[in-house]
This record gives sequence, structure tokens and C-alpha cells, in this order.
Amino acid sequence: MSDELPEISTTLIFGVITAIAAFLAISVLLGFLMRRKTRTFEDWLVGHGDIGPVITGFALIASYLSGWAMYGNASLGYTAGWAGSWLIGTISLMGIALCLVMGYRMRRYVKLGARTVPEMLKVRFESKSLQALAGLAMIILLIVYSVGQYKAMATVWTVTTGTPFEWSLILTAVLVTIYVMVGGYTGTQWVSCFQGIFLTTVGWTLGIAAIFWAGGPVKIEEALKAQSLNSYILPASDVKSLAYPWVDWVGVTASIFMFLLMATGFPHNIARFLGARKISKKEYWIMILILIFGGLTPLWIGTVGLAGRAVWGDILLRESTPMGVDAIGALVSISAGGTPLAALFAASVFAASVATLAGMAMIMATNATRDFVHNLKPTVSPNKLLLFTRLMLVPFIVIPLWWTLTATPPILSVFMAGSAVAQAGIFFFVVGVSMYWRRATKWGAAATIIYGLALTALHPQAYGKLVGLHHWGYWALLLIFGSATLYFVVSLLTKPLPEETLEKIFRKNEMH
Repeated sequence: MSDELPEISTTLIFGVITAIAAFLAISVLLGFLMRRKTRTFEDWLVGHGDIGPVITGFALIASYLSGWAMYGNASLGYTAGWAGSWLIGTISLMGIALCLVMGYRMRRYVKLGARTVPEMLKVRFESKSLQALAGLAMIILLIVYSVGQYKAMATVWTVTTGTPFEWSLILTAVLVTIYVMVGGYTGTQWVSCFQGIFLTTVGWTLGIAAIFWAGGPVKIEEALKAQSLNSYILPASDVKSLAYPWVDWVGVTASIFMFLLMATGFPHNIARFLGARKISKKEYWIMILILIFGGLTPLWIGTVGLAGRAVWGDILLRESTPMGVDAIGALVSISAGGTPLAALFAASVFAASVATLAGMAMIMATNATRDFVHNLKPTVSPNKLLLFTRLMLVPFIVIPLWWTLTATPPILSVFMAGSAVAQAGIFFFVVGVSMYWRRATKWGAAATIIYGLALTALHPQAYGKLVGLHHWGYWALLLIFGSATLYFVVSLLTKPLPEETLEKIFRKNEMH
């Protein structure tokens, strides 16, 4: 093992700045080019319903992977070993495949008038109150999740250039605001497609390069066996080797359910299907292949963390910096591939984080417009709604930015898991299952949302310890299974929509 971390050179700084500048230029250019197709508020929200499988597939990859996959999973692999990397990398593939199965059902609700995910619930349950409640829940959880995107970008910029990360945060916030305001749904969809292709390529390349840099799989395995799990991850258990995949049965079980459900539970993922067109079976299989390659990217990024732990040991756990162990991905990219790979990795982290941040900012802004303003006053003109939506982008970009600056989370993936569990436990059932289960009711959906938000506040790193919830896994399972129980039980105990209304929603002749 070595205690010598890579140093920042002038060449590295120039390479990183050049790669990120090129990425930003392409992203903004695509947004401006798409502006010509955005003439009305409807166009801005869902485009023209003509987005094909390749654009949709890679856009989904970009929004799903985000900062946690392209950056945070490396730190989780570094901190928790196999227990923190192999599971996330494999189960997330199943989750994103499930998202594809459910996502295309959103097209049916677009035809029925829905333009946001909460508005889909208004159509499904004929309830404006449920639409508003879902919109509020999404805004709260997406603000939390956005913090992780900012930290990923700030950390990679600081590690690779030595510059204080505040400026990279501000630059990214400005970029997101510009190209979402300009391009709307179509702009972010095309930009995200480009980003999805880019970060998938870089993620696979870095993961493979890291294995060779660390001496190969056997040497990495031997190094992990000699080290123990950090107490931050598992404070209440016996200390075990980092090479032991089942070090925490409760955490493993909770992670399986979280990653299986969260892809569909993430509203910024489901929203990728709002403007998708009808596709053939052949195109459907093309999208599946795209999702397989892109969905395996977190596994390669987790491998980067394992390689870093094998070479440097727990050196980052012994140092106290704003970046913390989240710096491992950038450090390995510098050592394993020099300036070229480090520059591409820095740009890919920006790509992943910006794609997700843009998607979430747009969703939160449209939630405020469609699910509150338009919900309460349908007579407001489309031009005013579009202007208000663009203005609302600013607070939803600034609030998580300020949170990141004033209270930076110690381990990115652990922090973001709180929001991910809540979104999985709430919206997998409320949105995903409701699109298929006729017996679901608005009361079951509302109970699930309220319960999920309440349990979110009881995260072990928030107020959970006050009620005896010290282990992340127990909290996650309680939130997910509690949400499921309430959703089904309350729905079965309350009255569903009339059969004639359900027939209009659940038409059997609706295909992809």
C-alpha cells in the first residue's frame, strides 16, 4: 500500500478545464438548437411526443446514474468494500429495466392530459389534492437529492484543479438554468442523451483501467481481505473484512429493495417518457441493450473505489476535508489514466450531475407551475405559465446549492440514499403500481405519501436516533414496506373510481 496520493499538475488542470468546457459548450449548444422546437408551454413540457428509443434510453441512463453512480459509488466501494459496490452495481440494472417496463405507460396519461408526474396522478385518481400533495413531496425529496449532485461536481473540480469548489457549483447552477430555460423538455432530453453516451463510455473505461492499475482482481481481493469495514457505515455490528460481501445482512436487504424500486420511484426518470413516441418491438430491444450497458456503469465505478482502497488503504478515512472519501474517484482517475482519463472523468461527473440536476430542477419548477398554480387556477395563460416555470428554476437550483455550501454531506452516497429510499418507497407504488393496479385509490396513494415523508425525517442521520432507529437498513425497510402496506391496505378499504372511468384509463389496446 502507499500513502502518496497523486499531485495536481498544470497539465492536469488545463486538461480538466478543457474537457469540462467542451462538455458545457456542447450541452448549451444542443439546448439552443432545440429552442426552435419549443414554441408553446406544451412543447416546453413534453416536446412533440416524437422522442425515439435511443434518445430516451440514453437520457434515462444520464438521469438515473447521476452523481451517486459516477462519483458516490466509488467512495462507497472505498469505504465499505464489496458490500458497498457489487450490490449497487448489479441491482441497479434490474431497477432501471423495471423503469423501462413501467415508463412507457406514461404515454397513456399524456394523451389523457397529464404533463407532469403528479398530474398523471390527478388523471389516474381524479384528484387535484393528490396532485398537489405528490408535487410537494417530489419537491422536498428532489431538493435533498440535488445536494448530492452539487457535491459530486464540487469535489471532482477541487481534486483535479485545486480550485475552491464554490466556483464550480456556481458555474454549474448557471449552466443548468440556461439550457433548461432555453430548451425545455426536448433540450434536456437531447443533452441528456449526449451525456448518457459520454458517461457510460468513461465509466466503463475508468473501471477497467483501475483494475489494471491496482494490479488485477486477485491483488485487489487480497488487499481488501486485510482491511476492515469503517464504523461510519456499520456502527452496531462486528467488524469484518472489506472483501466480505454479506457483512451487513440488514443493509444488503435494504439496498436490494431500494435499488430495485428507486429507478421507477424517481420522478425525473419516469418524466423521461412523457415525450416518448410509440416504438416497435425491435426498438424496444434496442433500448434494453442501451440500458444494460449504461446500467452496469455503477458497477465499474464501484470497482474504482475498491482499487483505490487496495492501493492506498484507509488514508482518506484518516483525513478531514470537505471532499472526504468522495475524492477517491478523481484520485484514481489521475493515477490510473493520467491527464486524459482524469479530464474525461471530471467531465463525465459534470455530465452525470448536470443531467440529473437539470431534470430535477425542471420537474420541481413544473411541479410548482402545473401542480399548484395551474391546478388552483386553470385559466392562467400558457405564456404566463411558461414564464413562471422558468423563473421557478432559480430557487430550485439555488436552494440545494446553498445547502451544499453550508452543510456538505460527509459521504455522498450515504446522504443521497435517504432521498432515494423515500422516493422508492413512495412513488414506486403511488405512480408505478397505480398505472397497473385498477383497485388503487387516492386515499391509499395519499396515505403512502404522508407516511413516506414522515419516515424520511426519521432517517438515522436526522431524527431517527430519537426513536431508536440507529441502523440505516432498518429505517429503509420500515419506510419501503410500511409504504407498501399502507398503499395496498388503505386502497382495499376505500372506494376506487367508477368502472366506466377506469375503462378509459386502462385500455387494453394501448401498446408501446
